[in-house]
Amino acid sequence: MSPQLSEAKRERLAEKASRAPELVVIQPLNQEWTCHRCGGSGGLLMMEPPGPACLHCVGLDDLEFLPAGDALLTRRAKANSARYAVVVRFSRTRRRYERQGLLVEPRALADAL
Repeated sequence: MSPQLSEAKRERLAEKASRAPELVVIQPLNQEWTCHRCGGSGGLLMMEPPGPACLHCVGLDDLEFLPAGDALLTRRAKANSARYAVVVRFSRTRRRYERQGLLVEPRALADAL
């Protein structure tokens, strides 16, 4: 870290660097994919080193999809949910992944409403 940073900024950077990365779930453009664990398929997948895995095999099949658009609801649901994952989809025109929403626990979504 730069010695020119204030102590508060150093603490914030250290806290941000120590946080675990968010789980990322992908909405595939091509719906013809198969899970490398069970051979199944679905609308969402999670990439692992051997290949794509379905949400059931990863253990995220009990989470509910909360689409992007309502920032307050998203923040509340994310704060109330012990487990969550960010849903992204690749944009061919922009050549990057864009956030589509969150997968959150049903209880957290009900509490946020």
